[in-house]
Amino acid sequence: MGKKILALSASARKNGNSSMLCDEFLRGAKDAGHETEKIFLCDKKINGCLGCFTCQKNGGECIQNDDMSGLYEKMRATDVVVFASPVYFYSFNAQMKTVLDRTIALHETFCDKTAYLIAAGQAPEEKYMTTMIDGFRKYIGCFPNIREGGIVFGYGVSDVGDVKGNPAMEQAYEMGKNAG
Repeated sequence: MGKKILALSASARKNGNSSMLCDEFLRGAKDAGHETEKIFLCDKKINGCLGCFTCQKNGGECIQNDDMSGLYEKMRATDVVVFASPVYFYSFNAQMKTVLDRTIALHETFCDKTAYLIAAGQAPEEKYMTTMIDGFRKYIGCFPNIREGGIVFGYGVSDVGDVKGNPAMEQAYEMGKNAG
């Protein structure tokens, strides 16, 4: 039986490098019989977290009325979450970081999942990505029983399409094919 896979793409460019890597992951997942959905975070109105912790007192419901409420439902209902982000200053971009911060509302209900990180940026090698990798691992460690499925980086890319032919494309496809 296939898994439900939700990809959150934070790329401002729908055909950007991190988005292309995300598409390859999802193509591999579909080829393996999984159900997939990709959400472009830039198409959503998502406010920053207010830090009021009301969500912690009322069963995980945020008091803000924006598109995050729909994402909460999808994140709770999926088996696998893919966090796809371009690399900005060796970390997530603002769109992804806003979503990560807002998931404090899911603290008790976002569990028993597999999480993947897909990213692309100008850095030439992994040693420059330790901040992002560490942040991803610490983030998923905040939730009950979220396991790391894998990480793929497209190194040395900036212009649209630079990731084509990059080994990360095949890695993303294979990771999606073996997702779960």
